[in-house]
Amino acid sequence: MSEYACKQPLLSGLRNEVTWQESNRLDTFIQRSKEQFNKLEKLVFMRNRRIVKAIMKRSAELEICTEQELQQALENSRHQLRIKGISTATIIETFAVIREVSGRILGMRHHNTQILTSLALLRGGIAEMSTGEGKTLAATLGAATAALAGIPVHLVTINDYLAERDATEMLPLYEALGLTLGIITHEKELPERREAYGCDICYCSNKELTFDFLKDRLVLEHRNTTRLQQASLLTGDTSWSDKLLLRGLHFAIVDEADSVFIDEARTPLIISGEEKFGEREEMLLKTAMQIASSFEKDEHFKQDESSAIHLTSIGQQLLIDSCESLDGLWKSSFYREPLVKQALAALHVYHLDRDYIIDEEGAIQIVDLYTGRVMPGRSWAQGLQQMIEMKECCELTKPRETNAEISYQNFFRKYHHLCGMTGTVREVAGELLDVYRLRSETIPLLKKSQRKRKYSEVYLTEKQKWQRVAEITHDLVRQGQAVLIGTNSVASSEAISTVFNEQEITHKVLNARQDKEEADIVSLAGHAGAVMVATSMAGRGTDIKLTDQSRKAGGLHVVITELQDSTRIDRQLAGRSARQGDPGFFSEILSLEDQMVKKMSGAITSRFIKSALATGIRLPHRLGYRIQKKCQKKLSDSHYQQRMQLIKVDTQRQRTLAFTGDKK
Repeated sequence: MSEYACKQPLLSGLRNEVTWQESNRLDTFIQRSKEQFNKLEKLVFMRNRRIVKAIMKRSAELEICTEQELQQALENSRHQLRIKGISTATIIETFAVIREVSGRILGMRHHNTQILTSLALLRGGIAEMSTGEGKTLAATLGAATAALAGIPVHLVTINDYLAERDATEMLPLYEALGLTLGIITHEKELPERREAYGCDICYCSNKELTFDFLKDRLVLEHRNTTRLQQASLLTGDTSWSDKLLLRGLHFAIVDEADSVFIDEARTPLIISGEEKFGEREEMLLKTAMQIASSFEKDEHFKQDESSAIHLTSIGQQLLIDSCESLDGLWKSSFYREPLVKQALAALHVYHLDRDYIIDEEGAIQIVDLYTGRVMPGRSWAQGLQQMIEMKECCELTKPRETNAEISYQNFFRKYHHLCGMTGTVREVAGELLDVYRLRSETIPLLKKSQRKRKYSEVYLTEKQKWQRVAEITHDLVRQGQAVLIGTNSVASSEAISTVFNEQEITHKVLNARQDKEEADIVSLAGHAGAVMVATSMAGRGTDIKLTDQSRKAGGLHVVITELQDSTRIDRQLAGRSARQGDPGFFSEILSLEDQMVKKMSGAITSRFIKSALATGIRLPHRLGYRIQKKCQKKLSDSHYQQRMQLIKVDTQRQRTLAFTGDKK
């Protein structure tokens, strides 16, 4: 019996003893469950340690082998994987061979933590590997092992740049292992994509992969059952099969898995067809915008935590009065209310330089709130795109009919074997298990982290915050440290840039407007005295390498100026400093005028903040920080509920459409 279960009741007496016995059963069960879980974790850890030790031992034996002997060992591994499959014995031999080949070709041998990461991948889990620990090289063990076993592998990253960079760096290793490598980028044409997907390993972004899957769905539109496909092939009809891009969804390794599985889970991927937008539709949207422009926030409508618009009773009456002289759809509340709500969202929910930018050609480009990158080719649905274009006086684009769509949540669950890597996962481990059936494993650091928190301050106004950030940055630059300023929007990054220019602080800005120069800007961010201002996680996946001078001065100092939707994303940003045992610091300089506080603070907190702003009193930093964290938790919980609702809707939709065979 556990020590916890052996405790005696604090008070004597029959009633108390009975109460203790009833509650003690639950306490005992919980404690024993924890003990069993800890015991299981220890067993897995010990088993992993034995496997790693065996791999290292075998790898040491291979170091003295000639090229011919190493090639023979590689062929033996390939043969054993094809016959026996992926097992502990074949993993030990194959990992050792790949490690030795990597050492000879790339000059880099996988270390213990990278081996542990690939073991987690082959078990079908999510490996939490800290930023800068070498995920690119770590993934090659799992990817190459699966490919040598004859399984088509998709290595998925969050953008084309990372896919091309990682594939190019690892190409010599895969070629030495006798494996073919394909790369998918936005510019690739269909024949090139088909050839890339036909390779043993294919590097691609999540967006390109999902859209190619939807294209295949359209090809299989009239042959959506296995029997019909087999019948077509038996009759020699290959006209449709030759148009397919993918070979199926077999084995996927997703880099930055939290971004793909959680942050972008609600993003719908849509393939559109013929244009369906004329003068009648344009006039309908313009009328909705004109009506919405007369609505006042809090009086006629309210905005909830998920940014949804709700009309008040006064707003409902105003809408009725505004539509009295109109005809057609405006006579029906079923049509007019959603149109006006969408127009109100365009006017009050979506903001320039935060949710979208206007490019050099005068077109609206959506900005990914989680990465700070532009999403070319994306547009909002249900007239929202056109309403925002009206708001910004841009040329109207024509919406199209939806031919096929899917969400990332729905798509990635279709893989036979799914796994991933990321720097932060523990906050969403339960959700990943519930939605994707993926268990999370924390990989130990190769070297002890030297990261330290320096400042944690919250000011009343944004102006005070920017001045404090400039003051800290000036001091850090004078000391020779490299500085990374993290913001949440293009507007915020340009606001701090203006302050830096006024105080003559030399800096670089990385946001959606400089997306193409990302690699060049990030490559210089680790120099002594360098200052980079970045939106959200712009630059995520690219290394900030310190120079000797900046390392001696204290390394990279990350200054977080706005909290993200989740503490997990804040940890990602802070994790850009002090990588692989380097020195580094992070600070949080916030204000009560930040967008998240304005959006998520309740009525009482809002009144308190307004009162403090009116009187100009100075609040304790600790109190301001508690307000910030409370708002962050409310926003994080709201997004979680939305993702869970999406799962329910997708599941119900699939069940319903299963009877109709609808391609969507």
